[in-house]
Amino acid sequence: MKLGSPFLVLVLAVLPAMLWLMVRDERLRHLRLSHLVHLRLVPTLVAGASVQRRRLRARITLVALAAIAAAAMAPMWPSAPRLMPRRGLDLLFVVDVSRSMRARDVRPDRLERAKAEISAALPSLSEHRVGVVAFAGTAFVQCPLTTDTEAVQLFLRDLSPETVAQGGSALAAGLEVARNAFAAEDAAANVGTADVGRAGRVVVVVSDGEDHDLLEGGGEGLKPVGEELKKLGAVVVVIGVGSTLGEPIPVTNVGGEVTGYVKDGRGQTVLTRMSPEILTRAASDLGGAFVDGTAATDLGMNEVFAKVASLEKRELESRTVVDYADASWPLLAVGLFMMMLWLLVPERATVTGYQ
Repeated sequence: MKLGSPFLVLVLAVLPAMLWLMVRDERLRHLRLSHLVHLRLVPTLVAGASVQRRRLRARITLVALAAIAAAAMAPMWPSAPRLMPRRGLDLLFVVDVSRSMRARDVRPDRLERAKAEISAALPSLSEHRVGVVAFAGTAFVQCPLTTDTEAVQLFLRDLSPETVAQGGSALAAGLEVARNAFAAEDAAANVGTADVGRAGRVVVVVSDGEDHDLLEGGGEGLKPVGEELKKLGAVVVVIGVGSTLGEPIPVTNVGGEVTGYVKDGRGQTVLTRMSPEILTRAASDLGGAFVDGTAATDLGMNEVFAKVASLEKRELESRTVVDYADASWPLLAVGLFMMMLWLLVPERATVTGYQ
């Protein structure tokens, strides 16, 4: 059972106070009468006087008030649980957590800004399943696909360059993990080959594009994994974070204070730049779109929302729903009945033949 107006529980706290006042009033009444006449003589001197009737009326009053107060709290009884189908999309955020994402050409830095914008977007994505993949030199699922946006928030907070042990920026590894996550979902749901590609899925890559393997441009690039993602029904949005001018990578202590900057083997300060060329090529290989997040106030999340709105929703896991029925009317009926009973029980008994 649950209450529609739980704050009205405080009204019930008034009932003990009313009971105490009734008892106190009865004692004061007896005390005043005892100063005039012995209490045993009251029924003889006052026609129809009855202590029992007064007490009964007091009890009826308390029961009526308690029933009406309980009805005002709008109690609701649960019905049998039922399964409700749920439709939505699967969104995987593939986030670059390499050391270059600590550059502060975007405030407070590239990675923290990406985390903040994704976190701000989550309430608008609550009907969908959201997951997070972290990648640097390798990649892994930081948060599996879930409709629990609070859980996603917690996993996002833990993202840092220390999340992935191997340094570097291997976008292909992150996309492979995303591909495997979708494939595992289909395998678990026994999705047949005829249904593959019909499911609405979005992969959102957030990176500064400093991927040396992609920079060299050898082989087919990301086209193979792009084809596989397409077969799994996924579209890709690539968001670039950072300035193209170059920014040093800070080295911080435990307290977050900058103690220096990353240097190369010759002792020169390393400058990191967002590479729109690499990210545009990656988006092209993946059959997706590139967005310069640095030029957008929301880091390009509007593009993600637009893509989500344009896709057909897929069947997600059913959720258990419990309906509640109003249970206040029996209590209200009891309260009204007790009020009528209070009117039917006079304070004094009727004395026939008395004038």
